Amino acid sequence: MIRSLAFSGILFFCLSSALARAEQSSVMTVLDLTEVERGYIALDYAYFSESLDVFDFASKLNSTFKPKDAASVYGSVGYKPSSNLLISYQREATSAVTTRDREPFEVESDVQGDALLMQWRVGERLGYDVQLIAGLAARRQSDLTVACYAYTGLTVGACEGADLSFTSQETGEAEPAVVTAAEEDRWQLGLLLKKQYGNGVSLWHRLRYVHSEVDTDTRSAFLDLNDPFLLGIQYNGETLGTTISRLKATFPQEAPWSEAALRYDFGLNLAVGERWLLTGEVGFLKVSRRGFELYDGVPNYESNALLNASLWYNPIGELALYGRAELSQHYLLGLDPMVYNQRTAKFFEHPYAQISAGILYTF
Repeated sequence: MIRSLAFSGILFFCLSSALARAEQSSVMTVLDLTEVERGYIALDYAYFSESLDVFDFASKLNSTFKPKDAASVYGSVGYKPSSNLLISYQREATSAVTTRDREPFEVESDVQGDALLMQWRVGERLGYDVQLIAGLAARRQSDLTVACYAYTGLTVGACEGADLSFTSQETGEAEPAVVTAAEEDRWQLGLLLKKQYGNGVSLWHRLRYVHSEVDTDTRSAFLDLNDPFLLGIQYNGETLGTTISRLKATFPQEAPWSEAALRYDFGLNLAVGERWLLTGEVGFLKVSRRGFELYDGVPNYESNALLNASLWYNPIGELALYGRAELSQHYLLGLDPMVYNQRTAKFFEHPYAQISAGILYTF
């Protein structure tokens, strides 16, 4: 029975409407390395919308931002240069739309990513097939331009009805309220142990250490305002300087920071007949952050539990189709570091679920 790969995470402006992500290394928890003759090709698609929000995640956010929909497509190809070594490349394309009850009324964000993974079968120990895992990944949220932004009764930026706007000396046009982008560089090391019981049952354990570097860039003429006269102007009972300081505290920090995650997963694969396969897995992870500015009143979540299940179907030859359901106790904690910031931290109190589907062909 053949197996999959998969997939995704997503970021956007301040609040992320995201998809839980699986990793390239997941393909080997179902598909044995010895079953792949030369390589594989895989495609994975995940989708989130308000209609699929079975845990009512959006209503619990207590935020002006609400996730509307999000979609991720992951394409990958793997190749075996030798019988015990598999090298795979994955390309990610993710987009998300979020709505708001004030400016900006709708925000759309795009993320692109590339990942390279190596899996090396080192032999057998105590009846378990042993594989070493090593990988690198780079992801980037494209520049997100927010034309207008409303905060505590003040609307700034380039839109009709803005209370405050700034004109670019280069173009002579009003500048957007804010332009933001983010990048993540990641590496991981891990170990996979897998044991076969009879013809249709296998048990596996996977332990990984994942280290991510996150860098966010925010550009705004309003937030960078330093004119003492303008900063002292009173608006809605406080100075612009005070308003700007409070608003900055709700944005992701500009100084780079890092996250380290130690994650353990174990799972069971059960063949049902000749063409069907059921899989289930449970995961636990613990994270630590360095250089992250934790403000007063911002919660600091550091652990997460995961539950995933999938159903595979082998219609013909080396082709497999699958559907997957994923549940996370604390949103995307430890799964997508770009999503975690000073504004979104409170949202990680809640569980999150998603579904995905994919196709895999081995050759």
